[in-house]
Formats: sequence, C-alpha cells, structure tokens
Amino acid sequence: MLFRDFYKHIEQIEAPHVRFEALRTIINAHHSEIGRVDVIFVQHGEPNRQAFYRLAGSDRSSPYDDPFNVAEIVCCEGLREHPRERRYACTKELMHVFDTGDQLAGSRDRFIELMREIQNRPMPGDESAMYRSELDTRWMAAIALCPRHLRAEYIEPYQNKALANFDIAETFRIPEWVVPFVMDDYYDAAFTRLVG
Repeated sequence: MLFRDFYKHIEQIEAPHVRFEALRTIINAHHSEIGRVDVIFVQHGEPNRQAFYRLAGSDRSSPYDDPFNVAEIVCCEGLREHPRERRYACTKELMHVFDTGDQLAGSRDRFIELMREIQNRPMPGDESAMYRSELDTRWMAAIALCPRHLRAEYIEPYQNKALANFDIAETFRIPEWVVPFVMDDYYDAAFTRLVG
C-alpha cells in the first residue's frame, strides 16, 4: 500500500475530524506488509511528549495463516495528558508504515545517525533517506488528519482571519503549532507530491 492508496480510504471519512483509530484500522486492514499496529506508552524520567515507530517482529492469527509484521508506536506517557499532541505524534509515526528499507531507522546505529541529522539539520543534498522520511511523515500526518475534502471549507475564513489557529486546531483536533502549515498554500504542493 502506498500513501496515495491510503488517502483514498481517508477521502471516505466524513466530518467532523479524522480519528487516529480510523487511520490505524485502515492500515491493519489494507496494508499488505503490516498486519497490526500497536500503540505502547512508556514512562520517561523526563516526559518529552515524543513517539517513535518500530517494527516489533511478526505474528500470525492462526497456524494456518501467513505471518504478518507487527508495528509499534511507542509514546511517552506524558502524551496521554495532551490528546492533540498524541493524535498528531501517533499519526506521524503511523505514516512510517510507508517507509522503504533505506528510510527505516531499524537499528541502533541508524537511529543514532538519524538523531544526529535531526540535531544538525543537514544542508539540502546531504540528508539521508531516513531524514527525508521524517519530513515526509510530518506532511503525511497533516494531510491525513486534515484531508483536503474536510479542509476546503475553512481555507477562505482562515485566510480572511475569521478563524484563528485555535479554531482550526479545535476543528481538526490537532496541535495549534500544526495549523499554520496545514492551512498554508504549500499544503497543495505537499498534497500533489504525496498523493498525486
């Protein structure tokens, strides 16, 4: 399954907003390489409101069925207190199911390499496929949680300042810091690149 195939399912979702569970159900039902996505909360010494994605192994529903991959989204326990941040973080991490092999940070060394890139923000052309995937999943999550058909009616009132960031965040149940890029004209360029 590609992101554009996933988005066709999202287009069937009606207002008021897209639920994370609906997105996870689509992946579980239609992604040929992922049979189940689990969300796990862990306690950190210092809550960081972050999450990460990993392939946890394989499972099978019966001895007669083929095995399937189990993906895990591991979330900081502190995200429970911030539902909008949790929805966006979990959705962004869920989008890693579309990563290719070179985009996955599937080992300790690759994860450290990715963290170094995120810290140093490499110049264009020097970034790895993993780093580019982090940027792509950010937009995939934004498009999944604010799909074009639900977003359309809010563009003009937002641009005319009849709606504020808070109003859009409330409508789509997203963090306020996501609203400026979700409502920006660049959304259409990102949509075209990711969906077609």
